Amino acid sequence: MMRLIGRNLSPYARRVAIAMTLLDVPHEREYLSVTADPQRGLEVNPVGRVPALQLDDGDTLIESGAILDYLMDLVGPAKSLIPPHGKPRRDCLQVMAIACGVLDKAVNAIYEVRRRPAEKVHEPWRQHLLTQVAGGLAALEARAAAIAAPGQWLLGQHISMADVSLGVMMSFLGVMLPEAVPAGRYAALENFRQRCEALPAFQAHPLETP
Repeated sequence: MMRLIGRNLSPYARRVAIAMTLLDVPHEREYLSVTADPQRGLEVNPVGRVPALQLDDGDTLIESGAILDYLMDLVGPAKSLIPPHGKPRRDCLQVMAIACGVLDKAVNAIYEVRRRPAEKVHEPWRQHLLTQVAGGLAALEARAAAIAAPGQWLLGQHISMADVSLGVMMSFLGVMLPEAVPAGRYAALENFRQRCEALPAFQAHPLETP
């Protein structure tokens, strides 16, 4: 059976776990913190990051985008959470890219204050990162606010990886970088987050706290 490695504090590991549940892909979990066990992190990924997915044939895939690409190919286009072609595919990948870009910048902003001595924090750089986060959130807020009708997802009637990535992103920011998502600023995204977190697949892989 496949084994997904990485704890749910990582939004990248969490979005893969949620996708595997939505796709009904059997798997085991190894809840690895590469901060607590960097040696194990290097064993499963040459750059010591999660997630990693160990396949039945012994291969190991790294990085959530590559893992998700494998999973969508595994289940086929009828079940895939990423449309196979055309504008729906482009739209899905663009939302995923913005959500992951926000997460990348947010993680860097978090590390700037949590991994450096206070006297070495470079606040202008941190503010630049937060500006990039805000830019991505504004774009995603507009996208979430434009959903045509209640009950629809970003690409229509069916949930996609665009939705999963956005929901995971918002939950992570709310816990790890709440200053980036103050109450009331991103109402559509917050409503979207609540809707995602109510799904059984999200509840099966709850966001961990540090």
